[in-house]
Amino acid sequence: MVNTFLSIFLAKGKLSLACKLFEVFTDMGVDPVSYTYNSIMSSFVKKGYINEAWGVLNEMDEKVCPTDVATYNLIIQGLGKVGRADIASSILEKLMKQGGYLDIVMYNTLINALGKAGYINEASKLFEQMRSSGINPDVITYNILIEVHTKAGQLKDAYRYLKMMLDAGCSPNHVTDTILDNLGKEIDKLRLQKASIVCTNNNNGDDS
Repeated sequence: MVNTFLSIFLAKGKLSLACKLFEVFTDMGVDPVSYTYNSIMSSFVKKGYINEAWGVLNEMDEKVCPTDVATYNLIIQGLGKVGRADIASSILEKLMKQGGYLDIVMYNTLINALGKAGYINEASKLFEQMRSSGINPDVITYNILIEVHTKAGQLKDAYRYLKMMLDAGCSPNHVTDTILDNLGKEIDKLRLQKASIVCTNNNNGDDS
């Protein structure tokens, strides 16, 4: 019942009422479950209330309700959407201290959040950590890396991840096709720029 009411208030954007309801039920001795905490945290992150979300996360650790991979995925996705992937490493550190582990969904979530926030090197390092931990990247992983490197203008690296994906026997999907279209356009654009520079230099040489 608690989760039902919370869902209704949160869906309507009434975060303050949802928090008040949460306090009332906990004061009555009703123990929140993971879904309850996750719902509240998700709303805090979406609103940009990072400190409050962090407080809820710490409270979960103190209660009988343990945090899980789903909780961390939810937080990191939210941080990426509000442009705060810079603190994702703190979230990761907290998870590891608790003896938690990263599955492929968590890795993909982190790589996506970091890459789209402009932390390209960090995303690449996380990819290497993923492989060294024994988790094989999937098509989602490669799609993310190809896309973020393409958008960052790092076309050689984007192509390198494409080749890595094919060499690993990982089949592209329809999302890959769209990403590769964008990669092709960026490569063509770069070729035109280089041709323009060569042409300009030749013209300058003729004038002399």
